[in-house]
This record gives sequence, C-alpha cells and structure tokens, in this order.
Amino acid sequence: MNPVEPGSKTETVDFHYVKTGGYRTYHVDGVFGGMTPKGYIYMELFVERAPTPQIVSQEVNTDGTLGKETARQGKKGLIREVEAGVVVDLKTAELLRDWLTDKINHVIEMQKVK
Repeated sequence: MNPVEPGSKTETVDFHYVKTGGYRTYHVDGVFGGMTPKGYIYMELFVERAPTPQIVSQEVNTDGTLGKETARQGKKGLIREVEAGVVVDLKTAELLRDWLTDKINHVIEMQKVK
C-alpha cells in the first residue's frame, strides 16, 4: 500500500487474505480467560471431549476376532483441550463482539425461515 499524503483521500484499499503455512480450522466448544496485567483481554479456546483411555483390555474370541471390552484404564471426567490462546485490545474485542452479533442474528433469521 502506498503511503497517503496528509489530507488526501483514498477511494478504496484492497485487503488480500493469505493463509500462512500454519493455518488451521479450530472447532471451539468454549472459552476461558480474563484480563492481562496490561489491560488486554486474553481468551483460551478449547474443545471438550471424553478422555482417551491409556489401556483398553478386550477378550479375544477363538476365531481371533476381538470380543467384549473387559477393562479400561485412564483419566476420569472430561478433557478441555486448549486449542489456542488469543489476546485482543478493547477495540478489537468490540469489533469481534459486533461481528459475532451480526453472524448470530443472521443465523437466527435463517432459522426462522425454515
């Protein structure tokens, strides 16, 4: 983008969205966070799931196929696997809120049509 002279007016600017090599799509079941010491908002986005067992024991049938499960060892409860941490300033948080509100309202309107 070329620098703009003070007092001049630009008609349009094109933003090109380029995905980096580390780009991923994240499924998010929830968010946890708070404020940083410098006044930013910090969010940790997580996916919630059952724990993967460490060991599963199963019977082996006489024909070599697996039978019923006989024992399972591993964590109890639920796992909240933190996918990403996001830090935003107040202005960005407001933009994010407004964007989400717009998308939520759009989904609500679409559901009314069905």
